[in-house]
Amino acid sequence: MFVLHVKMQVKPGAEQELEKTYRETFRPAISQQEGFRAVDLLRPLDEAKSYILTILFEDRVRQQKWVATDLHQQVWSQMESFCAGYAVKSYDTV
Repeated sequence: MFVLHVKMQVKPGAEQELEKTYRETFRPAISQQEGFRAVDLLRPLDEAKSYILTILFEDRVRQQKWVATDLHQQVWSQMESFCAGYAVKSYDTV
């Protein structure tokens, strides 16, 4: 299984809009993709503005097919608009 963790630095005051866009736009779009397994947006319990987006696909090939779609570009740009920056880490499950 291929796993992505995206640490998202959310712009001040943009938390609710990020969460709404995740629920209403990003999650429905990604969940229809071939090889998709799961997605979660983790909200910090402390005052930090760093959310974690966790994405699981069967393999990296299918995840990369999703990234190459126009739909991904549309929905990710909406998510990204609420962030001051983000960092991506990739993993394989053991």
